[in-house]
Amino acid sequence: MATLDILIPHYNDIDGLELTLRSIAAQTWRGETRIVIVDDGSAPDSARAAREIGEAFSQPVTFIANARNRGRPYTRNVLLDAIDSPYVAWLDAGDEWYAEKLALQFEGLARAEAEGAKDPLWMSCHYHWKWTDNQAYRRKLQRTDLDQIRALLVGTDLRAYLWTLLARAETFRNVGWFDERLPRLQDLDYFVRFVLKGGRITEPGHPEALCIYHKTDLGRSADQIRQCNAYIFDKYRVLYNRYGSKFRRTRIYHMEMHSARFAANNADHRLANDYMWKAARARPRLFLRHLKRKGFRP
Repeated sequence: MATLDILIPHYNDIDGLELTLRSIAAQTWRGETRIVIVDDGSAPDSARAAREIGEAFSQPVTFIANARNRGRPYTRNVLLDAIDSPYVAWLDAGDEWYAEKLALQFEGLARAEAEGAKDPLWMSCHYHWKWTDNQAYRRKLQRTDLDQIRALLVGTDLRAYLWTLLARAETFRNVGWFDERLPRLQDLDYFVRFVLKGGRITEPGHPEALCIYHKTDLGRSADQIRQCNAYIFDKYRVLYNRYGSKFRRTRIYHMEMHSARFAANNADHRLANDYMWKAARARPRLFLRHLKRKGFRP
């Protein structure tokens, strides 16, 4: 049995998969590792290349192929089923870790457990956002000292990104399946369920980013994003209500603005305007402040 399973979903992104595997090979942590790649019904040439890349990799790779494209949450459930090690980390094809990520996270997890932590722990980390059409890196902090449910629902100081995590395998199994009704935002649902079950997100205390999220809105549906946000809102309505009407209306405002950004970045300006007007109705004063800063653009 390996010590760590690294779980990677892949779909038609050979360059991204190679980038991801290079960052795994560069890790300073040298424990026994098993990599699991699940190809989600890629085009035949892409699926074949992904398998060949896995077979040629310097560390053990288990390659699984979905018979057809089933979507990210289904693929992550296949990865959950494939876990065979006491520790698990996730890394999406196309994103990457800095060399010390695993070493620092294992140290942080051991330190927390030695101090007597009784709650299930997920060890997250700070990270960089890098938009694919921009050379700039933006460091994003994972603030774990907040009300974690509230912070996850806001999604500014604590974000639900699986590829930041290292944890014991049972902490993922105990959350259950990823919700396959969420083609997007299934990470958020999964994180909220973890905390509701008594889990605690922490970070290793290292001030710098330990991984990179290569971020893009291109080709992503604004309507799908809004539908998934609405589903999350309905599923956890009691949590949104817990924090009061202003919190609830502000979250709706940001959901609309989030969708407006996706529409604008995909050149659907009519749809972007529709979402921005919906945001204005949810929180008029907040929208006016946005207009003063940025004008009529998300």
